[in-house]
Amino acid sequence: MPPLEGARSAALHMLAAWMSERYYRTFRPDTDAPPDPFDAVLKQRDRRVGVATAVLWDDDRLAPGATALSEWLTDDAALDPAVGDGGYVVWVPPRVALPETEPHASALRIMLAHGLRSLEPGERREVRLPATVKLAKIQGDGAYVSVAGGLASIWLELSEGVPGAFHLDSRPIHRMPEQRAELDIIVSRIRDRAAVLETEEYADVPVHDYWVVSRLPEGAPNGVTVIAPPPDLDPLDGATVRRRFRAAVQRAVAQRQQGACDLAALVVVTAVGHAKDELVTAALRGMNPAAYGALDLIAVVADGTVRQVLQPRSLPWEQSR
Repeated sequence: MPPLEGARSAALHMLAAWMSERYYRTFRPDTDAPPDPFDAVLKQRDRRVGVATAVLWDDDRLAPGATALSEWLTDDAALDPAVGDGGYVVWVPPRVALPETEPHASALRIMLAHGLRSLEPGERREVRLPATVKLAKIQGDGAYVSVAGGLASIWLELSEGVPGAFHLDSRPIHRMPEQRAELDIIVSRIRDRAAVLETEEYADVPVHDYWVVSRLPEGAPNGVTVIAPPPDLDPLDGATVRRRFRAAVQRAVAQRQQGACDLAALVVVTAVGHAKDELVTAALRGMNPAAYGALDLIAVVADGTVRQVLQPRSLPWEQSR
């Protein structure tokens, strides 16, 4: 299987479930006939949804170690009675270099395998992974924390009430938690450590990184897919996202022009820590509507969720009324 085929398959099954819930109809991947010229076809009774799938980074590139981790977790899931049959996905945040040496590789494998337990079809959850950030006190006056890494966006919150000027290296944090209570724990630990540091001292602060795992909807093939973008991929590089998204749109339009369907959809997988940070919506707004006029639906899959960025102007089942 090509390295990114698992990501495209996961996106297809998630799109089918999302459409079923949104439109109160049952959509399923059509496995009875070749999908050509589309990448895949969803069936809803006698209606066909032609689907183009795309991943917004270099084809056939995953983070080193992702394939091996996927195989290990698939074996673990098959042997664990608490992990039901079906498909699962580990959504690795951007800029992560997966460990390939022991004991770190096995430790990550065990924590992620435990995170898959008791998930219901379509459910997602955050898995806490131990991480250590470094805090240094630069000078005694002021009340400021300069932050590098995953906690940079909350530097102002971290700075409130700290006794002096500090630098925090939070590069081991690749994704912040969704729950406010979890973020408060991280902030409190860093502030508490700052309160006892002397000037020119530094300390390690134990916290957690938060990755998402999810179980695919019913009908997905058994196994665990690890979606891990290359560590050198910049998720905030808007120019790259726009270029790759335009290429995906052009390819989807070409498929629509060559084939017959009742609805034409494009689903793209993008690399962001949180779905709210995706840049595809902005890329679409910057395009000429004529470039994507042949498409009915565009959706983004990221962080275990589906997000619609282009809504159908009309629906085939409404036209038949």
